Amino acid sequence: MTDPKIANFDLIQTPYKKVGTHEIRTDILIPKTAPTSPRPIILRYHGGGLVMGDSLFLPFFPHWLSDLATKHNAIIVSPNYRLLPEATSPEIYADIEDFWTWLHSSEFSALLKSHSVPTEADLTRIITAGDSAGGLLSIYTALSHPRSIRAAMASYPMIEPGAYSARRADPPFGHSTPESVYEEYMASVQAGGVKSSWSVPESMTFMLAAAEYGHLSGLYERGTEGVDRGTLYPFVKLDSVGVEFPKGGIAVIHGRQDSIVPVGDVEGFVEKAQGLGLEGPGVTLTVRDGEHGFDGDLRFDEEGWMTEAFGGGCWCLVGVVGGGCA
Repeated sequence: MTDPKIANFDLIQTPYKKVGTHEIRTDILIPKTAPTSPRPIILRYHGGGLVMGDSLFLPFFPHWLSDLATKHNAIIVSPNYRLLPEATSPEIYADIEDFWTWLHSSEFSALLKSHSVPTEADLTRIITAGDSAGGLLSIYTALSHPRSIRAAMASYPMIEPGAYSARRADPPFGHSTPESVYEEYMASVQAGGVKSSWSVPESMTFMLAAAEYGHLSGLYERGTEGVDRGTLYPFVKLDSVGVEFPKGGIAVIHGRQDSIVPVGDVEGFVEKAQGLGLEGPGVTLTVRDGEHGFDGDLRFDEEGWMTEAFGGGCWCLVGVVGGGCA
């Protein structure tokens, strides 16, 4: 692999589940440095509005994340998941839960041990990360398994999927996409089809059209009858009895000029989370100037604000930041 974002890693690709005959892949990035102890895990979810993307689509892969993994000798595990509109949102969350189970399985452990440089994962040191829709899934995992991960990171998370139900006065990135792009693809969708990776140019235009014309919310709501709303919406999850955050908290970064995910949605979530008064760092937000995806080429150690944003709580990835974490 020659792309500088992942040049310091070996890559293992393997399916973690099958839906009928369709295999859903995960990518495992293992630092090329020799392990001296079990490696921590960064569990990273890709973005794409839940309708597009791939676990190793590098334009969406932030360079600072691979910097962080290299610095701390951590494994990055990045799964695919079924995509809308072929899938429903409950099916996406079922994939995330099945992936979580697979991550803790003997199959995953054996896969690492069979690598050219045998590796062991430390499943007591997991942090999650994700960008955009992946940020939503990172926060979902943090709220669903708060005692099993150390902390969560989310970049401009699609925190309120119900907010994309009206046409936007200002189109994403300032460029309007014909609504026909959305309509033509929807007309081609086959009942029972499965798609878990889609990163061709047409996928981006479909996602932008769905966002611009207010279709994402309708796609997200399909097939959700009888499903716990706290699973689907983090705002609702905060109202759950006994809601918890990971010990290291949830750290969010966001671009002030984001035209895909309004920063106000995230500010509302953070304000509600902080109002719960739970112990620990809770949920923090760092806002910087920038559009959606502004952090893609940023380097971790070159951005002092990023070190503060992702190192200010009780971060227990390797025990070098924060304190008091067992």
